[in-house]
Amino acid sequence: MRREAVNAIALVDFGSTFTKLTITEAGTGRLLAAAQAPTTVETDVMEGYRDALDRALGQAPGRPTIVRRLAASSAGGGLRVAAIGLVPDFTAQAARQAALNAGARIELTLSSRLDARAIAALEEARPEIVLFSGGTDGGQREQVLENAEALSRARIESRIVVACNRDVAAAVVEMMAPRERVSVVANVLPAIGRLDIEPARAAIHDEFIRHVIRGKGLSRAEEFHEAVIMPTPEAVLRATRLLAQGADGATPADVVVIDLGGATTDVHAAVALKPAPVGIRTAGLPSLPLRRTVEGDLGMRWSAPGVLEADAGWLEAESGDAALSSNELQQACARRRREPDFLPDDPEEERIDRALATACVTHALRRHCGTLKTVYVPGQGADFEQRGADLRDVPLVIGTGGVLGRQAAGESVLRGALNRQTQGSLTPRAPAIALDRRYVLAAAGLLSTVDESGARALLVDQGLPATRHLP
Repeated sequence: MRREAVNAIALVDFGSTFTKLTITEAGTGRLLAAAQAPTTVETDVMEGYRDALDRALGQAPGRPTIVRRLAASSAGGGLRVAAIGLVPDFTAQAARQAALNAGARIELTLSSRLDARAIAALEEARPEIVLFSGGTDGGQREQVLENAEALSRARIESRIVVACNRDVAAAVVEMMAPRERVSVVANVLPAIGRLDIEPARAAIHDEFIRHVIRGKGLSRAEEFHEAVIMPTPEAVLRATRLLAQGADGATPADVVVIDLGGATTDVHAAVALKPAPVGIRTAGLPSLPLRRTVEGDLGMRWSAPGVLEADAGWLEAESGDAALSSNELQQACARRRREPDFLPDDPEEERIDRALATACVTHALRRHCGTLKTVYVPGQGADFEQRGADLRDVPLVIGTGGVLGRQAAGESVLRGALNRQTQGSLTPRAPAIALDRRYVLAAAGLLSTVDESGARALLVDQGLPATRHLP
């Protein structure tokens, strides 16, 4: 009996180490096959894509016809952005969050006055995009203009997105040369206590697609540039938003997604915003319903030495039945940095990997989530201050990437990290956990751009957000 031909969509994640390919049935989102191959940055990334495609088509029933390709990329360093603002806790932080939600890796955050040292740091960082902010609308002008003048003298080839005080935005653009590299959008912080990051996020996204990805020289093939529609972290954030909407798209629930990589640990959260309880005052920027943070010093391979620096004592105690010395752990982390494709080949190395993963997730969660502390106000006594998002009641945490995609190890790592949270940290207290075993979150985020119901079906088909409660 002749099987009917199946039209399919190839969903590709060009990673820094591996190219992951998911093939789904067009119109339904049904998973047909998934495969990966090393990312061939040294030659042309489409070579690795074709290797992964051949492997996936070899698994797929009926050898489907690829009718569309959608891709995300973090190859070649991903999207590198510098964020500039005036006040560290306000405009600079707002610019940083806009860039993170666009899928960027923040190379540098600058605030206050852009002096010679700051400009030198910017030139050394060589970001692909600079997001320039400062001042609320109708607020600070002089320092914003002085910073714009300093930026105009910097020896950089970056694209520049201006998202500052609207009263001086046109003057800022006039200072920049050549001005074809500059775009202007609405202020990321139009008023104290009011964030508006979407215009800047969208502008960064557009610059990545139109200019940055082409400038990386990852492929000579036009099909690559036509397929790539976003940075990989943006795809995962889109999937996080889908998960929060529920399987039917109408039953919302808060969710946190932790993406563990070789260089970074990303935390994505989609939550319904709630006012702080009576008796607790908030500080800093308001929370966002959809938010990503990325920790560049926490990763399983390239950033392994940073993990050791952040959590040395705990790692020494948890590295195995016979605890490793500081020197032995340093050697293990140095090897992982030197050999980013290293895979554990004995129980001791596996324990080290699990311990490193637990440390990554522990500290990434602490930094992402808010804090609650007692503040003594002169003449008034004790008060409670909340800074950042309260995620204690989030019902679901999902792990993806590397060890978090493996059943026993992933659950152990997430459980261990959640149990290590400190007093005053507003991290999830007793969530259910789920694992992205087939690494479909990025694929679902890509698919959602053309078929949201199919993307939701793909997640449900792969058991997401099926849950398992922590003891």
